[in-house]
Amino acid sequence: MDSTQSAVVSSLLLIITWWSAGIVKKSVASCILLLIFALTKAAPLATIFTFPLSENFFLIILTYLFSQGIENSGLVDKLFEPFLLRFARTPAKALAAIIAMYIATIYMIPQPLARLIIVAMLFFRFLSKTTATKETKSVLMFGCFVFYAVVNMGTKNADIIMNTASVAFAGLDMSDGEWIRYMALPVAVYCLLIFGAFCLIFRKHLFGIGLSRIEGEGPPRASASLTKKEKTTLLVVILTIIAWMTEDLHGINATLITSGSVALFFLQGTLRLKDLKAIDVRTMIFLTAAFSIGGVMKACGAAEIVFSRLAFLFPSEYSLYYLAVMMLVAMLMHMVLGSNTTTLSVVIPGLIVICGNVLPPQVIMFISYNSVASHSILPFHSAAIMIGASYGYFPNSYVARLGIPVTLIIILSAAFVFVPWWNFLGVL
Repeated sequence: MDSTQSAVVSSLLLIITWWSAGIVKKSVASCILLLIFALTKAAPLATIFTFPLSENFFLIILTYLFSQGIENSGLVDKLFEPFLLRFARTPAKALAAIIAMYIATIYMIPQPLARLIIVAMLFFRFLSKTTATKETKSVLMFGCFVFYAVVNMGTKNADIIMNTASVAFAGLDMSDGEWIRYMALPVAVYCLLIFGAFCLIFRKHLFGIGLSRIEGEGPPRASASLTKKEKTTLLVVILTIIAWMTEDLHGINATLITSGSVALFFLQGTLRLKDLKAIDVRTMIFLTAAFSIGGVMKACGAAEIVFSRLAFLFPSEYSLYYLAVMMLVAMLMHMVLGSNTTTLSVVIPGLIVICGNVLPPQVIMFISYNSVASHSILPFHSAAIMIGASYGYFPNSYVARLGIPVTLIIILSAAFVFVPWWNFLGVL
């Protein structure tokens, strides 16, 4: 490695250590990493700051405000809490309800982070009105963020950012229907496996516990009719969802749609200037650093050097060992790079170069994707998990507690669920 590449890799390892151990605040450590990348000229500034220069940056900010507006309106309690109180009477049923809600809202709320924040907010408010202990609430909120990632694996449109990017990284042209054909059924099986593992690992806080409404809270707010202001807010929400669902028809992108909805919330008083504090600035700084890593490593050539040194690990023919090596390489890169999308931007092209003579590109893409999409050992390995942890919904220790055994489940499910299904489809 030359001096620039060495500086990038060594600084990255240092910052990851700080992130993991909490030695330095994440936002401060992130700023230091960005400064090092800029001073070493490891990549153009546009590459280093690709996240704040992207539309997704503004969409996430608007999503924070949109979600805060829904919370301020009280519609969550009136419309959704009664359903959860009737169905989610135990922690296990509450987890099942979360999975069902994510599936039901894939096409209703096509923006993945908007979907995550809205559902998480809804679920948190529901739990706050129940007799669940603090530990049970933390476990269930953790499950809310875990199963978001799992459900998003089932269709291409479930995560239009990462899933669409994965297809592009592989140089493929794949429709949502094709993705569903490859992934929906095995993801359903995989979801059941993760559900079982989750319940087993956190069984102390999930079994033998009921979720009933706290006495003295009174009946659910749905018993009261909606006020004029609440009806207006509900209309804005419905129109926003319809606009999201029909984006392909009218051509107005999600950022403009959401900005219009947020503006209406401000005009009607559902949002006020004080609600700007709902924007998690520290998280945005962290995401800026996380999204820069893959691009910088590619630009300075460090990623290519790392992969060239891994080629000897791969045998000449496909086998379970070959599959395990592919997945472990992807997981190890994920441990270093952190961000799912940036990891896949490095791993998918790299593995296609190494494995392209053995496996078709779509299989390489999905194997890489499966290795990363729902795999987290530390919060910074997933933007979703990191957002949940930053809100204090659950302790950081839960991530490794589940993530370590899930690593084995990911590899075994790929070998005995996903690959056999792709064989059945005639892809392999």
